[in-house]
Amino acid sequence: MDGAGVRKEIQTFMDQYYAREDGAGDGAEMYDIDSFTMVQLVLYLEDKFNIVILEELHGFSGGDFDAFAEFVAAAGQENDAA
Repeated sequence: MDGAGVRKEIQTFMDQYYAREDGAGDGAEMYDIDSFTMVQLVLYLEDKFNIVILEELHGFSGGDFDAFAEFVAAAGQENDAA
């Protein structure tokens, strides 16, 4: 698992999540989503990659989806090492 692969899955989630609203997911940024959507995204990524992220979110200092993807990839690598 790498940041680019995670970022692709984040985009897939955003495209599916906003599919009801034509074009709403285009160019969406992390600050555009509410806390419920963030939890849905985290659960989606946990299921997709079979990793635990929610308990590690306290270590994420914020940023954009690219930074979040790198955080998730690092968390996944730590899970694999454990």
